[in-house]
Amino acid sequence: MTRRERSARDEQYERDRRTARDTFQRDSILALQTAISDLIRAAYQELDRVLAEFNRTGSWPARQWETPTAVDWSDAVLRLELARARVFDDQLRSLAAELRTRAGDSIWAGNLKAAKEHDQAIEPLQIRFNEVVTSILPSLY
Repeated sequence: MTRRERSARDEQYERDRRTARDTFQRDSILALQTAISDLIRAAYQELDRVLAEFNRTGSWPARQWETPTAVDWSDAVLRLELARARVFDDQLRSLAAELRTRAGDSIWAGNLKAAKEHDQAIEPLQIRFNEVVTSILPSLY
């Protein structure tokens, strides 16, 4: 094999490797984005349930260990963590972790005021997350 052929083969290998990496990252980022949406949906469903109970009884039903798991919450957290582990970008991983924490804090809040405070941070964080996704995705195509 000539030097030129080896160089061409090495260049092709690097292109193939870069393409595989980009595809993996793109798919992982999109999976993380979906997992975040599912997590937020599960948190909002639980907050709706708690608010309905609060409106009915006048008492904030703070979650406890014995409280049944919020519908779809555990599955959404597990999928978020799975996808987060596959994303290489530190900023995206950090924002996803912060979103998970804020959503969890909102449904585990001890009172309505605390739930509102945690909840109000979720949407701006999701917007920031999606802005970072928007800035990264074009480079992966």
